[in-house]
Amino acid sequence: MLLAGGNGFIEVVIFLSSTVPVIGLIWFAWWFLRAGKRHDERERAAREAGRPLDTDR
Repeated sequence: MLLAGGNGFIEVVIFLSSTVPVIGLIWFAWWFLRAGKRHDERERAAREAGRPLDTDR
């Protein structure tokens, strides 16, 4: 038996409460790192084009 709940509903609640936060944290890390990569790419493109960096964002 995977989980030690009293019935199926309790097992589903226990399973979701232990997996959803982990999945949410992984998604947030992916989103945050992707946003940083986009920022770095914009900054690099601006530097290569000779434009001043956008500092008011």
